Amino acid sequence: MTKANDSKRERSKKRKSLMNSFLNRLCMCIRYYIDVIIDTIFGWIYNSSRQQIPEINNTIVLESATSLAKKIRKRELTSEEVVQAFVDRIKQVNPVINSIVDERFEEALKEARDIDKDIASGHISDVEFSEKPFLGVPFTSKESTAAKGLAFTFGLKKRRGKKASFDADCVAALKRSGAILLGVSNIPQLNLWQETSNPVYGLTKNPYNTTRNVGGSSGGESSNLAACGSPMGIGTDIGGSCRIPAFMCGVFGHKISNDLVSNKGLTFRTGEESGTMVSIGPMTRYAEDLIPFIKALAGPNKDQLNLDRPVSLRKIRVYFVTNPKDPLMSPFREEMHVTLLRAVSHFEEVCEEKPQELVFEHLKHQFKLWKYWMSVEEGANFKNDINNREGEVNAFVEILKHFVGLGGDYSTATIFNLCSNYLRKVDPVWTKETTETLREALLSKLNDNSVLLYPSAPFPASYHHTALLRPFNFDCFAIWNVLKFPVTQVPMGLGTEGLPLGIQVVAAPHQDRLCVAVARELERAFGGFVSPTGVVIRHD
Repeated sequence: MTKANDSKRERSKKRKSLMNSFLNRLCMCIRYYIDVIIDTIFGWIYNSSRQQIPEINNTIVLESATSLAKKIRKRELTSEEVVQAFVDRIKQVNPVINSIVDERFEEALKEARDIDKDIASGHISDVEFSEKPFLGVPFTSKESTAAKGLAFTFGLKKRRGKKASFDADCVAALKRSGAILLGVSNIPQLNLWQETSNPVYGLTKNPYNTTRNVGGSSGGESSNLAACGSPMGIGTDIGGSCRIPAFMCGVFGHKISNDLVSNKGLTFRTGEESGTMVSIGPMTRYAEDLIPFIKALAGPNKDQLNLDRPVSLRKIRVYFVTNPKDPLMSPFREEMHVTLLRAVSHFEEVCEEKPQELVFEHLKHQFKLWKYWMSVEEGANFKNDINNREGEVNAFVEILKHFVGLGGDYSTATIFNLCSNYLRKVDPVWTKETTETLREALLSKLNDNSVLLYPSAPFPASYHHTALLRPFNFDCFAIWNVLKFPVTQVPMGLGTEGLPLGIQVVAAPHQDRLCVAVARELERAFGGFVSPTGVVIRHD
C-alpha cells in the first residue's frame, strides 16, 4: 500500500511539475508578444523623429584617455588641443543628444594651457607624470555628483539653479590624477530610474538611435562618451546606474568593489554612510583606461585590489549563467543569448579549463532582494529626498496631480517610484537569509582566479519611456549591488538594429583586476566600442 501511495505521489508531483513548466512557457510567450506590441506602438510614435548625430571631424576624440595622456607627455599633442577637440565635439552633438547640462569650457581650456606651459618649461618631472596618469586629459561627471561651481540639482525643480560649493571626493580624486573637468551630465530625477530624463533638463538621447533609451542613472555620461564628447566619465552605481547606461550606449562601465571609494558629494551623501550598496566607477570607451581610472578613484585603497598583479587568461576559470530565470523580466532575445555564448565559446579556446555553466535558484528573486536592501537598509526617505529634504511629500496627492494632468514637480518615473511604495513589503528575515545563501553559493565558485559571465538585459536599448511598462528589466544589474561584487559591463558589438550588445563580467569582492582582464580580452576578440558615426576604430 505504501509503495502504491508513493508512486501516486510521484506521478502527482510530475504532473504538477509539467503543468508549472507549461504555464511558465506560456507566460514567457505572452510576455514576448506583449514586448513586440510595445515596441511596435512606440516605434510608430518615435521613428519619424529620429535624428543623426554629426560626423566626427577631429580624430583626437576617438582616442583613449591613456593614449591622449601619453601623447601629451611626449609633446605630440598639447592639452589645449585635446580639450578643445572635446569641447568642439560636445558643442556639435549636445543639441541632438542633450547629455551635458552644465559646462566649464573656458576654465578647462585655461587649465590645459597652464599644463602645457609647465610641460614646455620642464616644470613637470617624470615622477609627476607617473603620479598623474591623466595629466591634461578631459573628463565629465554626473550632475548629481558635486563639482564646484557647476549645477547640482539632482533633476529636482526645487533645486533649480543650485550650484555645488565643493568637489565630490571622486571628482577631486580624478583631478589629482591630472584630469580636467569639462562639465556635468544629465541624470534621472534623484538618480532613481533606468532612463535619463527629468523636469529640469529634459530627455537624453542615444547616439546610436535617438529614439532609444540611454539608461540611467549615468545616462548622460554614457551618451556623451559614446558620441565622443569626452574620453572618460565618472559613473555611480546603486542598482546598475553605471552599467545599464554603459550597456545601452556600448561603452565600458565598471562597478568597483564596495567601500573603497568615498561617496561624499553624491547627491545627499556625506561619506559617513557604511554598508551602502552604492559604488563609484569608471566609464570609458576603451578597456585600457579602466585600471588607471580605478587606481585614481581608489587612491590609497587601491593596494587592496592588487591591480598590477598579472592575470593568466589561460589559467583563469570561467563560469557563466545564461538565464537567471527571473519571472519579472522580459524573455531574453536570441541575439542577447548568442552574445553571451560567443564570449563563452571564445574562452573555450583561450582557457585550459572549459567554461562551466552554473544555475543558482535564488537568482530568480533578483528584484525582491534589491528592493529590500534599497528601500530598507539604505536608510533613505524617498518622499523626503524628492522634496529636497524639506519634509515628506504627500504621495497620494502627487500621484493624483500627475495622472489628472495638474502638473507637479516630478517625472513619471518618480511617480512610479512613489506608487511602488504601496507594494507589499519583503520579509526581512527571508531576504537576509536568501542574500547570504546566494552570496555563499557564488563565493564557493568565485575566488582570486575565476569570473562569472552574466547577461546584461533581455534586449538592447528600447524606445524612450518603455521602461515604465517593463520596469524589472534592470534586475540582472541590480543583483550585483545587493551582493557587492565588482562587475564590468563589456560592449560586444552591435545587434541587428544597430544597437549595442554586451555582457557583464563578475568577480569576487576585491578581484576587480579579473573583471578588467577578461574585459580587455573580450575587447581584443570582439572589437569593443563601435562608434555610432560608423568610423572604424583600430584597437592596437
